[in-house]
Amino acid sequence: MGILSWLIPQEKHFFDMIEQQSKNVLEGVDALVNLLEHYNDIEKKRERIKQIENEGDKMVHDIFSELNKTFITPIDREDITKLTSSLDDILDNLEAVAERLIIYKIEVPPKYMLEFAQILQKTTRQINEGISLLRNLKEAKQIRAYCREVNTLENEGDILLRKATAELFTRKDPIEIIKTKELYDDLEAAIDRCEDVADVIGDILVKYT
Repeated sequence: MGILSWLIPQEKHFFDMIEQQSKNVLEGVDALVNLLEHYNDIEKKRERIKQIENEGDKMVHDIFSELNKTFITPIDREDITKLTSSLDDILDNLEAVAERLIIYKIEVPPKYMLEFAQILQKTTRQINEGISLLRNLKEAKQIRAYCREVNTLENEGDILLRKATAELFTRKDPIEIIKTKELYDDLEAAIDRCEDVADVIGDILVKYT
């Protein structure tokens, strides 16, 4: 155990890498909220989200590359992989939303888009706070509180999706319905991926506390 105690701290940089990835995700969500709140210069703002998503892809590559070179990790490598992949999925959904706004030539964001994005913003902030404490398992109680809040917000997202879908199907234009439903689904999927991250964090706490 003495050897392990000496080795494991040398690999704490995995926490740094995951924290950086989480902050990048939050930056992407903030950029999307800004796009929807101030719906102008859409191409430029979409390009910024794409840039953040590309930065996220590089972070994923770096984490996986480091995993392949590392014998002992501070937490299970499977958990690192799941955390990294789920965070990346959030950015993929965000980029898809920004892309659809351009492709579908959306002149005014659909009614519930900003509300979805604001729920996602709250959720990613909770995720970011939880991940920032993950290196210190003495903070397990606070980390669990962040995870519970993620679950609460995910339920809010489900409720909003049902409400938005019900309102959507009162409309008559089938093309508009399809376009808007895909935008809502991408945003709700991003919120779901946040819950995936919280579930992985919860699993880590069970294993190590």
